[in-house]
Amino acid sequence: MLASRWFGNNAGASRRPRSLIWCLLLTQAWAIPSAPAAGQDVDTSKWKAFSNRAGWSLKHPSDWKVGSCNNCSDPTDPDVFVSLYHPSNGALMMIEHLIDKPKNQTVRQWLDEVKATANLNPRISEEWITLDGQPALKVITSNPDKTQSENIYVVYGDRTFYVSFERNPSNTLFRQMLATFRFTKSK
Repeated sequence: MLASRWFGNNAGASRRPRSLIWCLLLTQAWAIPSAPAAGQDVDTSKWKAFSNRAGWSLKHPSDWKVGSCNNCSDPTDPDVFVSLYHPSNGALMMIEHLIDKPKNQTVRQWLDEVKATANLNPRISEEWITLDGQPALKVITSNPDKTQSENIYVVYGDRTFYVSFERNPSNTLFRQMLATFRFTKSK
């Protein structure tokens, strides 16, 4: 049912997940940038802030770039996925506004459906976490190149968001970026 909503020919087609693109891009992320040891805080005060009109913002290191799909000239557009990446080492985080949660489903019901269709790689584990105070589902998946991805699904109001990055023992930097994630529109 969800796949037909995302892949069907409808007005919301611009919000269908780009799982295949994400998987290909994530498997091309060669190395994670140098990060502080676990438990060590990073000063994020000099990081750049990025806001997307879909209703979220995030801070990232100043040497990282913000991009989107090749034909998308505006990464702040609420209907495109956003990639945050380090140009020299390939580290990559992607964020996308998916289709809205149906009114007749709870957040848990909806995210259980989303996790099964947004990323088709084999699931290794999952756990409920919070992202900017909202319940979120973190799913670890196995990529075709034997790396793992961390995929976070969160609903704010009725808007569904998907955050993904390569899982690595030294991905402290990704977690610190994720800690700066904020919803910018009211529910």
